[in-house]
Amino acid sequence: VMSDVHVTEHPARIGILLDYSDGRLLFFNAERGLVLFTIKHKFTDAAHPTFALEKAGVLTLHTGMELPEFVKHI
Repeated sequence: VMSDVHVTEHPARIGILLDYSDGRLLFFNAERGLVLFTIKHKFTDAAHPTFALEKAGVLTLHTGMELPEFVKHI
């Protein structure tokens, strides 16, 4: 599944939440708690959620972060 997402603001941090068993992939503004894009898909194989920057910039990857509170209720 490949989708273009057009964001109207420029978040400094983007979070990715993959709920494999429920078939949900969310990209969200990690600072404001706003969901940018959601994909519902029945995963049957390995999933590799990724995104690309439209313009050159700096990208830092953080793993193992605690699940944001707003996502726990979606």
